[in-house]
Amino acid sequence: MRPTCPEIILRQEVLKDGFHRDLLIKVKFGEIMEDLQTCRLLIKHSIPAGLFVDPYELASLQEKNITEAEMVSENFNIEAPSYLSEESEVLIYARQDARCVDCFQAFLPVHYRYHRPHSEGAETLIVVRNPDLLMSCDRELPVLRSWAQSEAAAPCALRSKDICQWSSLKYRPVSQSHILYT
Repeated sequence: MRPTCPEIILRQEVLKDGFHRDLLIKVKFGEIMEDLQTCRLLIKHSIPAGLFVDPYELASLQEKNITEAEMVSENFNIEAPSYLSEESEVLIYARQDARCVDCFQAFLPVHYRYHRPHSEGAETLIVVRNPDLLMSCDRELPVLRSWAQSEAAAPCALRSKDICQWSSLKYRPVSQSHILYT
């Protein structure tokens, strides 16, 4: 017997080593749905104080059509060390995965901030939590009602002044968070 509400699965992967990493976010919907082609998926991600996203790098990646993301946080200083920084927020407009009809993915470069010196051999932990998923569709999908937890207002598209109503989706993360070490 099929469940009435197919599961959404979110997987975050941290790629590369060192101070410059890439965050790859993959979202798979629980069944093949051609109807998803009328939908947009927005990932609202909180970036911990120990990391930063470079807005200039985001602009360059947007020009090359690699990612669609923008910083929400104001007064953002990429040069501030972690102990003088706050969590920041990024909106990432995910793209449908060409190899999977019911999948979306997003790419976000993240960088380590400078941390306070610590004794040799000691490590600093940075916890990357799972993001919020928001979906907006051009036409009503009955299954969207089963996934939706609440409504949220957010820009309709990158650099858009228009605000759309998005459904905040419940999903099952592959892992609860990622822990990075410096």
